[in-house]
Amino acid sequence: MRFWPFLFLPALTACAQDSTGALGQTQASPQCAPTDLVCAVGGIDAPVATGASLPIDVSVTSKGSASPPLTFASADPTVFTVSGVHVDGIAPGVASLLVLTGGTVLDFFHVWVQTPDAIRLHRHTYEGVEVGDLPGRVQLLVGDELGISAQPYAGPQRLLGEAVSTWRADPEVVQVLEDGMRNRRRLVARGAGITTVEVEALGLTTTLELEVLP
Repeated sequence: MRFWPFLFLPALTACAQDSTGALGQTQASPQCAPTDLVCAVGGIDAPVATGASLPIDVSVTSKGSASPPLTFASADPTVFTVSGVHVDGIAPGVASLLVLTGGTVLDFFHVWVQTPDAIRLHRHTYEGVEVGDLPGRVQLLVGDELGISAQPYAGPQRLLGEAVSTWRADPEVVQVLEDGMRNRRRLVARGAGITTVEVEALGLTTTLELEVLP
């Protein structure tokens, strides 16, 4: 049986958007932190980045039945693999994500995987709202905090998934703290000065010029 690929559609309203399986039996969406409002309204609307991991939620939509225990599998592990509820991008391409119950395929989704060519830094407010791209230079006062995430891109398109990231900065100027996700950090301004925040993820590097004022 040949499966024809389809694209996940982007969110068009201010409510959570799920992607419906090809057989109409299930819906899938990214797993979102309670405060990650952009994730909650975004749905699965882009390819997964190679080297990144996307946690997903899948629910049964068929009427008149309770939700059975579900497992997931990749139809082509050379494109992506599945570990629990995580879809891990391996190489560019498209393959089916199989939703199984008791060894029987209940539904499937086509998942695209794309290699990123850039990492961009996005700002997050205290409430978890993602404000968007950061400019190349930011000024803070001593004691200020700034939430940042490293997001993979392919050209103008933002890709999905979290990737392990390494952050470097002058600790006398700014302290870099873990923020609960592999690609997110909280920067705390410690002392007056200028530092370059260097972020590396998926073999790509980006920087942010940060000035702390007294």
